[in-house]
Amino acid sequence: MLTSLTLLSCIYLSLERHRFQFVYTVLTKPDGFSGPVFSAVGLNDDRWVCHYSNEEQTWKRDHSDAEIWRYTEEPRDSRDWFINLVNTLTNCTSSRCDGLHTLQRRIGCEVEKHPDGSVMNVNAFDEYGHDGEGFIAFDIDTMQWKDKSPKAKETKMNWDTDRFRNQYLQSYLNNCMHWISTFNASISTPPALYMFRSAAPHDQSKLILTCLATGFHPKHIEMNVTQNNITLQPFSSTGVRPNNNQTFQMRTSVEINRDEKQSYECHVLHSGQTLIKSWDGHLESRSHHWAAVAAGAFTFVVLCIFCLIYKKEG
Repeated sequence: MLTSLTLLSCIYLSLERHRFQFVYTVLTKPDGFSGPVFSAVGLNDDRWVCHYSNEEQTWKRDHSDAEIWRYTEEPRDSRDWFINLVNTLTNCTSSRCDGLHTLQRRIGCEVEKHPDGSVMNVNAFDEYGHDGEGFIAFDIDTMQWKDKSPKAKETKMNWDTDRFRNQYLQSYLNNCMHWISTFNASISTPPALYMFRSAAPHDQSKLILTCLATGFHPKHIEMNVTQNNITLQPFSSTGVRPNNNQTFQMRTSVEINRDEKQSYECHVLHSGQTLIKSWDGHLESRSHHWAAVAAGAFTFVVLCIFCLIYKKEG
């Protein structure tokens, strides 16, 4: 019998999640600091689709498909607006500051879907963090700002009175749902599937059979290894990991008897499509495996830095 925790885990894994957002990081400029003070990227499910070029003072779209960008647009707030804001909040000037301070912003939306594609939940957000803590967030329904820190009360009062900007933000966030659908339909990439075996640790009568899915996007995927259409209990699973080309990979392994090498299959559900890879009992070349493992070691530095300095409020 499934426990309530197991049942909740099954429901959680069956949901498909997508997120489209713009992420900003702004720094003050203390004495001796020579790095960039402003960075911004557009992300679709953690995949870069555009970035702000400080050299050209404009957005550069990394995905060149004109149809994707027909109705999509970056937020209007300028680089100078962000720099002025962080300087105001920290009592700094454009040329001098007593220390390093940070301002972060996330604006976009996320959607959760059932396996049949029906939408379960939609959430739009525009939220700011200051010096690693939640600062202020926009309520799309009331078009008012919620202060998450005592330091944000004055900012809230000023921003609540700017109805023109708040109406723009409400409209912008309402359009975000359509952008998610457009991007996912345009840049969805199915996984390549591989199966290979290795010796089981501490038991010569067993083998470890591994299914590898790699090169897929978006990142949501479900994977099972079966024998005669019966799902086997995983021996181990890596979970979804990033490749170095903005796609993803996942490995799931099961333990099998060495003398039973027939009727094993890997079943993968990705973007509404089911893919099946059969194992014929032979040792497949592991070059794909090691290439994918090496690729998975790559991390997106900007996103990691952002996650370290910004704490999302629940």
